[in-house]
Amino acid sequence: MSKIAADLVSLASIVPPLNHEVSGGFNAMVDGKQVRVRAVLERTVVIEHQEGGERSVVRKDNCMVKPSAVAFVPGNPNNGVGPRQWRRLPGKPPAPPRVIP
Repeated sequence: MSKIAADLVSLASIVPPLNHEVSGGFNAMVDGKQVRVRAVLERTVVIEHQEGGERSVVRKDNCMVKPSAVAFVPGNPNNGVGPRQWRRLPGKPPAPPRVIP
C-alpha cells in the first residue's frame, strides 16, 4: 500500500466541528482516480472528474480524502440545513425542530 493511500480516509468518517458542516472545494480519490469535490450532501458527494470536467454523484463511503484537506463552513443550527438553504422549495416553511422525548 502506498503512503498516499495510507493517509486517505473515507469522507463518511469525517466529523465536522460543532455547528459546522463539510464544504466542497477539495480533492479526493474515487475508484483510484483523483477528482474534485464540488458539493457534500447528506450521504453523497458531487464530484468533478479531471478528464473532461464531467460531474457525477458518489456515496461518501467511496470518496477517499486526506483529512487535512477537508474544508468546513459554519452551519445554521436553527434550520439544520446551513449553507444549503437554497435547496428549499420557494414558499416551503422551514422544518419544525425535532423534539426528542
